[in-house]
Amino acid sequence: GMKVPVWGWDEPGSKVTVSFAGQEMQATVSPDGSWRVDLEPLTASAEAQPLVVKNSAGETLTRNGVLVGEVWLASGQSNMDWLAGKSNCNTLVREVGAAKSPIREYTVDTGSALFPGSRAESEEGWKGPEKAGNFSALALAFAAEIQRELGVPVGILRASHGATPVETWSAYGGFAAHPDLQDIARLIRESDPGTPEGQAAYASYYKEVEAWLAESGKLVEKGGQPLPRPKLPGIAGDWKGASRMHNKKVAPLIPFAIRGVIWCQGEHNSGDGKIYAAKMEALLNGWRKLWDKPGLPFYFTQLQCYGDPNPDQVGFADAREAQTLFYKNNEHVGMAVQTDLNPARPQGIHPYNKLDPGKRMARWALAHEYGKSDLAFIGPMYESHEIKDGKVRVKFTQRGPGGGLMVGSKGMEADAKNSPDAFVEPARETQGEPLQHFRVAGKDRIWHAAKAVIEGDEVVVSCPEVPEPAGVQFAYSGSPIGANLCNRAGLPAIPFA
Repeated sequence: GMKVPVWGWDEPGSKVTVSFAGQEMQATVSPDGSWRVDLEPLTASAEAQPLVVKNSAGETLTRNGVLVGEVWLASGQSNMDWLAGKSNCNTLVREVGAAKSPIREYTVDTGSALFPGSRAESEEGWKGPEKAGNFSALALAFAAEIQRELGVPVGILRASHGATPVETWSAYGGFAAHPDLQDIARLIRESDPGTPEGQAAYASYYKEVEAWLAESGKLVEKGGQPLPRPKLPGIAGDWKGASRMHNKKVAPLIPFAIRGVIWCQGEHNSGDGKIYAAKMEALLNGWRKLWDKPGLPFYFTQLQCYGDPNPDQVGFADAREAQTLFYKNNEHVGMAVQTDLNPARPQGIHPYNKLDPGKRMARWALAHEYGKSDLAFIGPMYESHEIKDGKVRVKFTQRGPGGGLMVGSKGMEADAKNSPDAFVEPARETQGEPLQHFRVAGKDRIWHAAKAVIEGDEVVVSCPEVPEPAGVQFAYSGSPIGANLCNRAGLPAIPFA
Protein backbone atom coordinates (compact mmCIF):
# COMPACT_ATOMS: atom_id res chain seq x y z
CA GLY A 1 0.00 0.00 0.00
CA MET A 2 3.01 2.36 -0.18
CA LYS A 3 5.93 2.93 -2.54
CA VAL A 4 8.81 0.53 -1.84
CA PRO A 5 12.35 1.89 -2.13
CA VAL A 6 14.99 -0.53 -3.39
CA TRP A 7 18.51 0.87 -3.29
CA GLY A 8 22.19 0.01 -3.54
CA TRP A 9 25.54 0.91 -5.06
CA ASP A 10 27.37 0.37 -8.35
CA GLU A 11 29.76 2.08 -10.75
CA PRO A 12 28.73 5.71 -11.40
CA GLY A 13 26.83 6.04 -14.66
CA SER A 14 25.81 2.38 -14.76
CA LYS A 15 22.18 1.49 -15.47
CA VAL A 16 20.47 -0.66 -12.83
CA THR A 17 17.20 -2.53 -13.42
CA VAL A 18 15.07 -3.88 -10.57
CA SER A 19 12.40 -6.53 -11.27
CA PHE A 20 9.83 -7.68 -8.72
CA ALA A 21 6.18 -8.82 -8.72
CA GLY A 22 5.64 -7.91 -12.36
CA GLN A 23 7.24 -4.48 -12.06
CA GLU A 24 10.48 -3.36 -13.71
CA MET A 25 12.17 -0.11 -12.67
CA GLN A 26 15.44 1.41 -13.89
CA ALA A 27 17.87 3.90 -12.34
CA THR A 28 21.16 5.51 -13.33
CA VAL A 29 23.88 5.27 -10.69
CA SER A 30 24.74 8.71 -9.35
CA PRO A 31 28.31 10.13 -9.21
CA ASP A 32 28.63 9.06 -5.56
CA GLY A 33 27.92 5.44 -6.54
CA SER A 34 24.38 5.17 -5.12
CA TRP A 35 21.15 4.29 -6.87
CA ARG A 36 17.49 3.91 -5.89
CA VAL A 37 14.18 2.97 -7.47
CA ASP A 38 10.72 3.17 -5.90
CA LEU A 39 8.43 0.27 -6.74
CA GLU A 40 4.78 1.20 -7.06
CA PRO A 41 2.55 0.15 -4.12
CA LEU A 42 2.32 -3.63 -3.81
CA THR A 43 -0.40 -5.99 -2.65
CA ALA A 44 0.32 -8.10 0.44
CA SER A 45 1.43 -11.60 -0.50
CA ALA A 46 2.78 -14.57 1.44
CA GLU A 47 3.88 -16.14 -1.84
CA ALA A 48 7.68 -16.11 -2.00
CA GLN A 49 8.86 -14.15 -5.05
CA PRO A 50 12.31 -13.35 -6.49
CA LEU A 51 13.75 -9.84 -6.47
CA VAL A 52 16.20 -9.48 -9.38
CA VAL A 53 18.67 -6.61 -9.85
CA LYS A 54 20.78 -6.28 -13.02
CA ASN A 55 23.31 -3.70 -14.16
CA SER A 56 24.54 -2.64 -17.59
CA ALA A 57 27.74 -4.70 -17.11
CA GLY A 58 25.59 -7.86 -17.16
CA GLU A 59 25.93 -8.62 -13.44
CA THR A 60 22.86 -9.95 -11.61
CA LEU A 61 21.81 -10.17 -7.97
CA THR A 62 18.83 -12.35 -7.08
CA ARG A 63 17.09 -12.52 -3.71
CA ASN A 64 14.59 -15.40 -3.54
CA GLY A 65 11.74 -15.83 -1.09
CA VAL A 66 10.71 -12.16 -0.78
CA LEU A 67 7.29 -11.53 0.80
CA VAL A 68 5.11 -8.42 0.75
CA GLY A 69 3.49 -7.37 4.00
CA GLU A 70 3.57 -5.04 6.98
CA VAL A 71 7.04 -3.99 8.17
CA TRP A 72 7.77 -2.39 11.54
CA LEU A 73 10.98 -1.13 13.12
CA ALA A 74 11.54 -2.48 16.66
CA SER A 75 14.10 -0.58 18.71
CA GLY A 76 15.21 0.22 22.25
CA GLN A 77 17.30 -1.35 24.98
CA SER A 78 17.48 -4.81 26.58
CA ASN A 79 13.76 -5.45 27.08
CA MET A 80 13.27 -5.02 23.32
CA ASP A 81 16.37 -7.14 22.72
CA TRP A 82 15.09 -9.93 25.01
CA LEU A 83 14.56 -13.18 23.12
CA ALA A 84 11.12 -14.74 22.72
CA GLY A 85 12.31 -18.18 23.80
CA LYS A 86 13.38 -16.80 27.18
CA SER A 87 10.02 -15.19 27.98
CA ASN A 88 6.37 -16.16 28.31
CA CYS A 89 6.23 -15.98 24.50
CA ASN A 90 7.66 -19.52 24.38
CA THR A 91 4.23 -21.03 23.61
CA LEU A 92 3.77 -18.46 20.85
CA VAL A 93 7.19 -19.45 19.50
CA ARG A 94 6.01 -23.04 19.08
CA GLU A 95 2.71 -21.98 17.51
CA VAL A 96 4.35 -19.65 15.01
CA GLY A 97 6.91 -22.30 14.07
CA ALA A 98 4.38 -25.11 13.71
CA ALA A 99 2.06 -22.98 11.55
CA LYS A 100 4.98 -21.63 9.49
CA SER A 101 3.46 -18.18 9.98
CA PRO A 102 4.73 -15.59 7.50
CA ILE A 103 6.56 -13.60 10.20
CA ARG A 104 10.20 -12.66 9.74
CA GLU A 105 12.81 -10.66 11.60
CA TYR A 106 15.98 -8.94 10.47
CA THR A 107 18.33 -8.22 13.39
CA VAL A 108 20.95 -5.55 12.76
CA ASP A 109 24.36 -6.54 14.12
CA THR A 110 25.53 -4.57 17.11
CA GLY A 111 27.90 -1.65 16.76
CA SER A 112 28.40 2.07 17.16
CA ALA A 113 29.50 4.75 14.73
CA LEU A 114 30.47 8.40 14.88
CA PHE A 115 28.81 9.20 11.53
CA PRO A 116 25.65 7.77 9.87
CA GLY A 117 26.31 4.58 7.92
CA SER A 118 24.64 3.41 4.73
CA ARG A 119 24.91 -0.41 4.84
CA ALA A 120 23.12 -2.55 7.41
CA GLU A 121 24.91 -5.69 8.55
CA SER A 122 23.26 -8.82 9.93
CA GLU A 123 25.03 -12.10 10.60
CA GLU A 124 21.76 -14.04 10.35
CA GLY A 125 19.92 -11.99 7.74
CA TRP A 126 16.16 -12.44 7.62
CA LYS A 127 15.01 -15.17 10.07
CA GLY A 128 11.83 -17.14 9.45
CA PRO A 129 9.25 -18.59 11.86
CA GLU A 130 11.36 -21.69 12.50
CA LYS A 131 13.75 -19.40 14.39
CA ALA A 132 11.08 -17.42 16.24
CA GLY A 133 12.69 -18.25 19.59
CA ASN A 134 15.51 -15.88 18.60
CA PHE A 135 13.17 -13.03 17.68
CA SER A 136 12.67 -10.10 20.02
CA ALA A 137 9.94 -11.30 22.39
CA LEU A 138 8.04 -8.01 22.32
CA ALA A 139 8.33 -7.77 18.55
CA LEU A 140 7.14 -11.36 18.06
CA ALA A 141 4.10 -10.82 20.31
CA PHE A 142 3.31 -7.64 18.37
CA ALA A 143 3.86 -9.18 14.94
CA ALA A 144 1.90 -12.35 15.67
CA GLU A 145 -1.12 -10.32 16.74
CA ILE A 146 -0.95 -8.17 13.60
CA GLN A 147 -0.51 -11.25 11.41
CA ARG A 148 -3.40 -13.07 13.08
CA GLU A 149 -5.78 -10.12 12.67
CA LEU A 150 -4.81 -9.13 9.12
CA GLY A 151 -3.72 -12.45 7.60
CA VAL A 152 -0.71 -10.86 5.86
CA PRO A 153 3.05 -11.33 6.28
CA VAL A 154 4.74 -9.21 8.96
CA GLY A 155 8.40 -8.25 8.94
CA ILE A 156 10.32 -6.83 11.90
CA LEU A 157 13.50 -4.79 11.52
CA ARG A 158 15.18 -5.07 14.94
CA ALA A 159 17.77 -2.49 15.96
CA SER A 160 18.22 -2.75 19.73
CA HIS A 161 20.96 -3.02 22.36
CA GLY A 162 20.98 -3.44 26.13
CA ALA A 163 21.78 -0.71 28.66
CA THR A 164 21.54 2.13 26.14
CA PRO A 165 20.19 5.66 26.65
CA VAL A 166 17.59 7.13 24.32
CA GLU A 167 20.18 9.69 23.16
CA THR A 168 22.27 7.06 21.35
CA TRP A 169 19.29 6.05 19.17
CA SER A 170 18.39 9.58 18.09
CA ALA A 171 19.53 11.20 14.87
CA TYR A 172 21.52 14.42 15.12
CA GLY A 173 18.69 16.34 13.43
CA GLY A 174 16.31 15.49 16.27
CA PHE A 175 18.58 17.20 18.80
CA ALA A 176 19.43 20.13 16.51
CA ALA A 177 15.73 20.96 16.04
CA HIS A 178 14.80 20.75 19.74
CA PRO A 179 15.27 23.97 21.76
CA ASP A 180 15.82 22.07 25.03
CA LEU A 181 18.53 19.76 23.70
CA GLN A 182 21.06 22.09 22.10
CA ASP A 183 23.76 20.95 24.51
CA ILE A 184 23.56 17.43 23.06
CA ALA A 185 23.57 18.75 19.49
CA ARG A 186 26.70 20.75 20.32
CA LEU A 187 28.47 17.64 21.67
CA ILE A 188 27.83 15.84 18.38
CA ARG A 189 29.18 18.78 16.37
CA GLU A 190 32.28 18.92 18.59
CA SER A 191 32.98 15.29 17.62
CA ASP A 192 32.99 16.15 13.91
CA PRO A 193 36.24 17.73 12.60
CA GLY A 194 34.21 19.02 9.66
CA THR A 195 32.34 21.56 11.81
CA PRO A 196 33.71 24.80 13.32
CA GLU A 197 32.92 23.48 16.82
CA GLY A 198 34.72 20.24 16.00
CA GLN A 199 37.81 22.00 14.67
CA ALA A 200 38.06 24.10 17.82
CA ALA A 201 37.44 21.09 20.07
CA TYR A 202 40.09 18.94 18.36
CA ALA A 203 42.63 21.78 18.41
CA SER A 204 42.11 22.05 22.15
CA TYR A 205 42.26 18.25 22.50
CA TYR A 206 45.60 18.03 20.68
CA LYS A 207 47.07 20.67 22.99
CA GLU A 208 45.83 18.67 25.99
CA VAL A 209 47.42 15.51 24.54
CA GLU A 210 50.76 17.29 24.05
CA ALA A 211 50.69 18.51 27.66
CA TRP A 212 49.65 15.04 28.83
CA LEU A 213 52.53 13.40 26.95
CA ALA A 214 55.03 15.82 28.41
CA GLU A 215 53.83 15.49 32.00
CA SER A 216 53.27 11.73 31.80
CA GLY A 217 56.69 11.26 30.22
CA LYS A 218 58.36 12.91 33.19
CA LEU A 219 56.42 10.70 35.61
CA VAL A 220 57.23 7.49 33.70
CA GLU A 221 60.94 8.38 33.55
CA LYS A 222 60.90 8.56 37.35
CA GLY A 223 59.22 5.15 37.57
CA GLY A 224 55.67 6.44 38.05
CA GLN A 225 52.41 5.97 36.18
CA PRO A 226 51.10 8.22 33.38
CA LEU A 227 48.27 10.67 34.08
CA PRO A 228 44.72 9.86 32.81
CA ARG A 229 44.60 10.44 29.07
CA PRO A 230 42.49 13.41 27.87
CA LYS A 231 39.06 12.48 26.56
CA LEU A 232 38.24 12.78 22.87
CA PRO A 233 35.91 15.69 21.99
CA GLY A 234 32.15 15.35 22.27
CA ILE A 235 30.88 11.80 21.74
CA ALA A 236 33.99 10.61 19.88
CA GLY A 237 35.15 8.47 22.79
CA ASP A 238 31.72 7.34 24.01
CA TRP A 239 30.58 4.04 22.45
CA LYS A 240 26.97 4.71 23.55
CA GLY A 241 27.15 8.45 22.99
CA ALA A 242 24.39 10.51 21.38
CA SER A 243 23.43 9.31 17.88
CA ARG A 244 26.05 6.55 17.77
CA MET A 245 23.68 3.53 17.81
CA HIS A 246 21.42 5.36 15.38
CA ASN A 247 24.34 5.90 13.02
CA LYS A 248 25.32 2.23 13.01
CA LYS A 249 22.05 0.34 13.43
CA VAL A 250 19.16 2.57 12.24
CA ALA A 251 20.51 4.99 9.62
CA PRO A 252 21.40 2.12 7.22
CA LEU A 253 17.78 0.91 7.31
CA ILE A 254 16.46 4.21 5.95
CA PRO A 255 14.48 4.52 3.60
CA PHE A 256 13.09 0.96 4.02
CA ALA A 257 9.30 1.02 3.54
CA ILE A 258 8.06 0.66 7.12
CA ARG A 259 4.58 1.14 8.53
CA GLY A 260 5.76 2.40 11.91
CA VAL A 261 7.93 1.93 15.00
CA ILE A 262 7.60 -0.01 18.25
CA TRP A 263 9.90 1.07 21.07
CA CYS A 264 10.88 -0.23 24.51
CA GLN A 265 13.40 1.80 26.49
CA GLY A 266 13.64 4.12 29.48
CA GLU A 267 15.42 2.21 32.22
CA HIS A 268 18.73 3.85 31.32
CA ASN A 269 17.14 7.33 31.46
CA SER A 270 14.99 6.72 34.54
CA GLY A 271 16.69 9.52 36.49
CA ASP A 272 16.19 12.17 33.80
CA GLY A 273 12.87 13.59 34.97
CA LYS A 274 10.78 15.56 32.49
CA ILE A 275 13.67 16.20 30.08
CA TYR A 276 13.22 12.57 29.04
CA ALA A 277 10.02 13.62 27.24
CA ALA A 278 12.07 16.09 25.19
CA LYS A 279 14.61 13.38 24.36
CA MET A 280 11.80 11.10 23.17
CA GLU A 281 10.56 13.90 20.92
CA ALA A 282 14.06 14.28 19.47
CA LEU A 283 14.17 10.54 18.76
CA LEU A 284 10.79 10.49 17.06
CA ASN A 285 11.10 13.73 15.09
CA GLY A 286 14.61 12.85 13.92
CA TRP A 287 13.38 9.52 12.52
CA ARG A 288 10.28 11.07 11.00
CA LYS A 289 12.39 13.60 9.13
CA LEU A 290 14.88 11.04 7.81
CA TRP A 291 12.12 8.67 6.69
CA ASP A 292 10.19 11.64 5.29
CA LYS A 293 7.09 10.48 7.15
CA PRO A 294 5.75 13.32 9.39
CA GLY A 295 3.04 11.02 10.77
CA LEU A 296 5.22 7.93 11.28
CA PRO A 297 3.38 5.91 13.98
CA PHE A 298 5.34 5.33 17.19
CA TYR A 299 4.05 2.91 19.82
CA PHE A 300 6.01 2.30 23.01
CA THR A 301 5.89 0.53 26.36
CA GLN A 302 5.68 2.64 29.48
CA LEU A 303 8.16 1.47 32.11
CA GLN A 304 7.28 -1.73 33.95
CA CYS A 305 7.08 -2.43 37.69
CA TYR A 306 10.59 -2.57 39.06
CA GLY A 307 11.95 -2.70 42.58
CA ASP A 308 10.59 -3.18 46.07
CA PRO A 309 6.75 -2.95 46.17
CA ASN A 310 6.92 -0.08 48.64
CA PRO A 311 4.58 2.85 47.90
CA ASP A 312 7.19 5.28 49.23
CA GLN A 313 9.81 4.13 46.72
CA VAL A 314 9.28 6.43 43.75
CA GLY A 315 11.61 4.44 41.45
CA PHE A 316 10.45 4.53 37.83
CA ALA A 317 7.34 6.61 38.61
CA ASP A 318 8.93 9.93 37.61
CA ALA A 319 10.15 8.44 34.32
CA ARG A 320 6.65 7.09 33.64
CA GLU A 321 5.30 10.59 34.16
CA ALA A 322 7.72 11.89 31.52
CA GLN A 323 6.61 9.12 29.16
CA THR A 324 2.97 10.09 29.73
CA LEU A 325 3.86 13.71 28.97
CA PHE A 326 5.47 12.63 25.68
CA TYR A 327 2.44 10.49 24.83
CA LYS A 328 -0.07 13.28 25.54
CA ASN A 329 1.82 15.98 23.65
CA ASN A 330 2.61 14.18 20.38
CA GLU A 331 0.41 12.91 17.56
CA HIS A 332 0.48 9.37 16.15
CA VAL A 333 2.03 8.17 19.40
CA GLY A 334 0.68 5.36 21.58
CA MET A 335 1.68 4.05 25.02
CA ALA A 336 1.27 0.52 26.40
CA VAL A 337 0.89 0.78 30.19
CA GLN A 338 2.50 -2.05 32.21
CA THR A 339 1.97 -1.18 35.88
CA ASP A 340 -0.86 -3.72 36.21
CA LEU A 341 1.16 -6.73 35.08
CA ASN A 342 1.95 -7.92 38.67
CA PRO A 343 5.32 -9.53 37.87
CA ALA A 344 6.51 -12.49 39.92
CA ARG A 345 9.93 -10.83 40.27
CA PRO A 346 9.50 -7.06 40.40
CA GLN A 347 13.12 -6.79 41.52
CA GLY A 348 14.21 -8.08 38.09
CA ILE A 349 14.82 -5.44 35.44
CA HIS A 350 13.80 -7.87 32.67
CA PRO A 351 10.12 -8.90 33.07
CA TYR A 352 9.24 -12.43 31.98
CA ASN A 353 5.95 -11.20 30.53
CA LYS A 354 6.63 -9.82 27.08
CA LEU A 355 3.44 -11.24 25.57
CA ASP A 356 0.91 -8.78 27.03
CA PRO A 357 2.94 -5.58 26.38
CA GLY A 358 3.53 -6.74 22.80
CA LYS A 359 -0.17 -7.34 22.32
CA ARG A 360 -0.99 -3.94 23.81
CA MET A 361 1.23 -2.20 21.27
CA ALA A 362 -0.49 -4.27 18.58
CA ARG A 363 -3.86 -2.94 19.81
CA TRP A 364 -2.63 0.57 19.05
CA ALA A 365 -1.52 -0.41 15.56
CA LEU A 366 -4.68 -2.33 14.77
CA ALA A 367 -6.91 0.53 15.95
CA HIS A 368 -5.01 3.34 14.25
CA GLU A 369 -3.21 1.90 11.21
CA TYR A 370 -5.50 -0.97 10.25
CA GLY A 371 -9.04 0.32 10.78
CA LYS A 372 -10.05 -1.75 13.85
CA SER A 373 -11.90 1.26 15.26
CA ASP A 374 -13.89 -0.76 17.79
CA LEU A 375 -10.75 -2.02 19.54
CA ALA A 376 -9.83 -0.46 22.91
CA PHE A 377 -6.16 0.52 22.99
CA ILE A 378 -5.53 2.35 26.28
CA GLY A 379 -7.08 2.73 29.72
CA PRO A 380 -8.37 5.78 31.64
CA MET A 381 -6.18 8.87 31.85
CA TYR A 382 -6.21 11.57 34.54
CA GLU A 383 -8.01 14.69 33.34
CA SER A 384 -8.56 16.89 36.44
CA HIS A 385 -9.41 16.82 40.12
CA GLU A 386 -11.52 18.86 42.53
CA ILE A 387 -11.01 19.10 46.30
CA LYS A 388 -14.12 19.64 48.39
CA ASP A 389 -15.16 18.74 51.96
CA GLY A 390 -11.98 16.75 52.62
CA LYS A 391 -12.37 14.58 49.51
CA VAL A 392 -10.65 14.58 46.15
CA ARG A 393 -12.83 13.90 43.15
CA VAL A 394 -10.69 12.73 40.22
CA LYS A 395 -12.02 12.96 36.69
CA PHE A 396 -10.73 10.65 33.95
CA THR A 397 -10.83 10.79 30.20
CA GLN A 398 -10.91 7.80 27.86
CA ARG A 399 -9.19 7.93 24.49
CA GLY A 400 -10.96 5.62 22.11
CA PRO A 401 -13.28 2.72 23.06
CA GLY A 402 -13.18 1.22 26.53
CA GLY A 403 -16.24 2.43 28.39
CA GLY A 404 -16.26 3.59 32.00
CA LEU A 405 -14.26 2.70 35.07
CA MET A 406 -14.08 -0.59 36.92
CA VAL A 407 -12.05 -2.40 39.55
CA GLY A 408 -10.22 -5.10 37.61
CA SER A 409 -7.29 -7.43 37.90
CA LYS A 410 -5.12 -9.54 35.63
CA GLY A 411 -4.27 -11.76 38.56
CA MET A 412 -0.71 -12.57 39.60
CA GLU A 413 1.96 -13.72 37.19
CA ALA A 414 3.32 -16.07 39.86
CA ASP A 415 0.07 -18.07 39.69
CA ALA A 416 0.14 -18.48 35.90
CA LYS A 417 2.21 -21.69 35.86
CA ASN A 418 -0.19 -23.55 38.14
CA SER A 419 -3.35 -22.15 36.60
CA PRO A 420 -3.25 -20.29 33.25
CA ASP A 421 -6.69 -18.86 33.99
CA ALA A 422 -5.26 -17.10 37.08
CA PHE A 423 -3.37 -14.57 34.95
CA VAL A 424 -5.44 -13.08 32.15
CA GLU A 425 -5.33 -10.41 29.46
CA PRO A 426 -7.17 -8.09 29.49
CA ALA A 427 -8.05 -7.70 33.17
CA ARG A 428 -11.42 -8.96 34.38
CA GLU A 429 -13.74 -7.17 36.76
CA THR A 430 -13.30 -7.93 40.47
CA GLN A 431 -16.45 -6.51 42.04
CA GLY A 432 -16.25 -5.81 45.74
CA GLU A 433 -12.48 -5.44 45.77
CA PRO A 434 -11.18 -2.03 46.97
CA LEU A 435 -9.16 0.18 44.65
CA GLN A 436 -5.44 0.00 45.41
CA HIS A 437 -2.58 2.50 45.23
CA PHE A 438 -4.54 5.74 45.59
CA ARG A 439 -2.89 8.20 47.99
CA VAL A 440 -3.46 11.77 49.13
CA ALA A 441 -1.21 14.37 50.73
CA GLY A 442 -1.82 17.58 52.62
CA LYS A 443 0.22 20.76 52.41
CA ASP A 444 3.01 18.92 54.24
CA ARG A 445 3.48 16.81 51.09
CA ILE A 446 3.44 13.55 53.03
CA TRP A 447 1.54 10.84 51.19
CA HIS A 448 -0.98 8.57 52.91
CA ALA A 449 -2.84 5.52 51.63
CA ALA A 450 -6.43 6.52 50.84
CA LYS A 451 -9.83 5.01 50.28
CA ALA A 452 -10.98 5.32 46.67
CA VAL A 453 -14.46 4.65 45.30
CA ILE A 454 -15.69 4.74 41.71
CA GLU A 455 -18.64 7.07 41.10
CA GLY A 456 -19.55 7.06 37.41
CA ASP A 457 -16.52 8.20 35.46
CA GLU A 458 -14.85 9.65 38.54
CA VAL A 459 -12.99 8.29 41.55
CA VAL A 460 -13.61 9.84 44.97
CA VAL A 461 -10.53 9.65 47.22
CA SER A 462 -10.36 10.35 50.95
CA CYS A 463 -8.22 9.67 54.02
CA PRO A 464 -9.03 10.41 57.72
CA GLU A 465 -5.36 11.26 58.32
CA VAL A 466 -5.53 14.01 55.68
CA PRO A 467 -8.61 16.14 56.45
CA GLU A 468 -7.43 18.88 54.05
CA PRO A 469 -5.93 17.14 51.03
CA ALA A 470 -3.80 19.13 48.61
CA GLY A 471 -2.70 16.41 46.18
CA VAL A 472 -3.65 12.98 44.88
CA GLN A 473 -1.82 10.17 43.14
CA PHE A 474 -2.43 6.71 41.69
CA ALA A 475 0.14 3.91 41.26
CA TYR A 476 2.93 6.46 41.63
CA SER A 477 5.72 4.21 42.86
CA GLY A 478 8.41 2.04 41.38
CA SER A 479 6.45 -1.18 41.71
CA PRO A 480 2.71 -0.64 42.35
CA ILE A 481 1.79 -4.34 42.46
CA GLY A 482 -1.97 -4.76 42.58
CA ALA A 483 -2.89 -1.47 40.88
CA ASN A 484 -6.45 -2.24 39.79
CA LEU A 485 -8.23 0.74 38.25
CA CYS A 486 -9.22 -0.15 34.67
CA ASN A 487 -11.69 0.77 31.98
CA ARG A 488 -14.51 -1.60 31.07
CA ALA A 489 -12.27 -3.15 28.39
CA GLY A 490 -9.86 -4.26 31.12
CA LEU A 491 -7.01 -1.92 30.25
CA PRO A 492 -5.18 -0.22 33.15
CA ALA A 493 -5.43 3.43 34.16
CA ILE A 494 -2.31 5.48 33.54
CA PRO A 495 -0.37 6.27 36.74
CA PHE A 496 -0.36 9.94 37.79
CA ALA A 497 0.45 12.34 40.60
